[in-house]
Amino acid sequence: MRRVVITGLGAVTPLGNSVEETWAAIKAGKSGIALIDRYDTTPSNIKYAGQVKNFEPEKYMDAQAARKMALFTRYAVAAAKMALDDAGLIGNADVLAKAGIYLGVGIGGFEVIENNCIKWYESGKKRVNPMTIPQLIPNEASGNIEIAFGIHGPCNTIATACSSGTDALGDALDLIRSGRRDVCLAGGAESAINGFTIDSFAALQALSRARVDDPTKACRPFDKDRDGFVMSEGSGVLVLEEY
Repeated sequence: MRRVVITGLGAVTPLGNSVEETWAAIKAGKSGIALIDRYDTTPSNIKYAGQVKNFEPEKYMDAQAARKMALFTRYAVAAAKMALDDAGLIGNADVLAKAGIYLGVGIGGFEVIENNCIKWYESGKKRVNPMTIPQLIPNEASGNIEIAFGIHGPCNTIATACSSGTDALGDALDLIRSGRRDVCLAGGAESAINGFTIDSFAALQALSRARVDDPTKACRPFDKDRDGFVMSEGSGVLVLEEY
């Protein structure tokens, strides 16, 4: 069985827009959970989430291309670029052409569905953005990463709910161990902080809602006082290589 190592890391998280920023915040004991400011939460019981802040997609991709992407895809492309930079593979066309990518996406572009359904009804069912379907499907992220970096190997999207990213890492590991590829990107991406998605999870009684006064203490898995999980967003991508 071939040995596999991690050679590159990339991350966009509520704690920072890089691995370095995120790790520094973790070591400092900071929380990325705060009151939602992306939309009006007045009608909802859910007031807080883990939002990515001060993200500038133009730092990682062409601005025109970014405008055609859903938010989770922008996060994924940015994290992939950081990981490839970290691995020293940006510009190595021969290696990238043979590489693969396995990305976990549990939900995809639900904000695209929400926004375009509103426009559709308000226009008397006459207006539909032609980019609606390409933006909302989960494999938009892995596909755009392949396009952006010239990756021509296997391009797979894993949608297994909360374990999507972990399953993607396992599949990428197996891909290299089996000898089918020497290099594979793997990770996950999500952007589910919108009214429709949040309230859908709230209807399942799945989300924390009791700590509006101090959202930083809301995410407490396995704690006896837990009252649900906290929705968050971002992307993490690793470069795996045979060693």
